[in-house]
Amino acid sequence: MKNETHKRSMLKSLVWRIIGVFWLALITWIFTRSLVQTSLITVIHHATFLVVFYLHERIWVRARTKFKRIFKALTYEIILGNVILGFITYSITGEIKQMTAITLTYIFSKLIMYYFYERIWERKIVYAYIVGDILHIGHLRHLQNAKKQGNYLIVGVLTDKATEEKKEKPIISFEERMETIEALGIVDEVIAQETYSPLDNIKKIKPHVLMESSDHKEQPANRQVEAYGGKIIVTPYYHGQSSTAIKQKVLNCNS
Repeated sequence: MKNETHKRSMLKSLVWRIIGVFWLALITWIFTRSLVQTSLITVIHHATFLVVFYLHERIWVRARTKFKRIFKALTYEIILGNVILGFITYSITGEIKQMTAITLTYIFSKLIMYYFYERIWERKIVYAYIVGDILHIGHLRHLQNAKKQGNYLIVGVLTDKATEEKKEKPIISFEERMETIEALGIVDEVIAQETYSPLDNIKKIKPHVLMESSDHKEQPANRQVEAYGGKIIVTPYYHGQSSTAIKQKVLNCNS
């Protein structure tokens, strides 16, 4: 899944380091008035935390809790930040008073900054799923509605086997259906859905929003999403057209 790639974690880490470099340098200079000590503390601390931040992001990437941003900030800034920065500052200044002043000022100010930084970077993942055999306006409206519910839309395209659990085998091949959905331009990621129910994909992705159609009865996937605090949004069934009706009309015309 692309929603939190290694590349994105690296970029997020780099931007946060740039912010932190200037902020720590300013605080250290205020308390030490020493260019040498300010430079050493700032460089060593941020070189260390470039790696620490990346690893911390990878650990938290799958978590889905109501207070995720707060817990991430606490573990990163309070626990890791206090210990590492305190050790570096004391090693360079040799003074407990300066170590305490620099560490506490930096950590608590960064704690607030980190919370808002997380909000800026957070993706609200939406999951929708369709067969996509014969696309019509109902499909388009469903996906357009899904796109409005977050900022990262993942669409699961049912395989032939998954579709045949409830419907006839699609006319269009699975690969072509995947490519067609991806080409719509409003979808961020297209993945295979191996069963008619989206439950397996929901367990892997843990989207913030699951899109359902009003013609589907309540499924285990809905309860799974609600259990971890996600949201179910139902798109009204589009009665103007349906893939089944279009296929039937074509068959009637040819008979």
